[in-house]
Amino acid sequence: MIDNRNLLNIVARELQKMQDKATIKLLTYKKDRSIIIEKDGAGFSIIEDGYRKVVWSDLNEHEVIKSLKKLQKIEFPRSNKLYLEKKQVE
Repeated sequence: MIDNRNLLNIVARELQKMQDKATIKLLTYKKDRSIIIEKDGAGFSIIEDGYRKVVWSDLNEHEVIKSLKKLQKIEFPRSNKLYLEKKQVE
């Protein structure tokens, strides 16, 4: 569990460490809404699964953080704590 206030800082650190085909999944406490960040090659993809179901692809780290800031307000407006799940493909 992470604090919603620290979400952007934590994800920015994790994006730099991510290997190819790795994912970060952010979920609400009830686990009914999620944002998935996947690294594919040189870029990243964001999958929004909550109020809306949208996929953005071929993003760089800066674009991921910028998009995540907007998505945080849409998907997690009243959440104080979020689940963070990381998966590394070996």
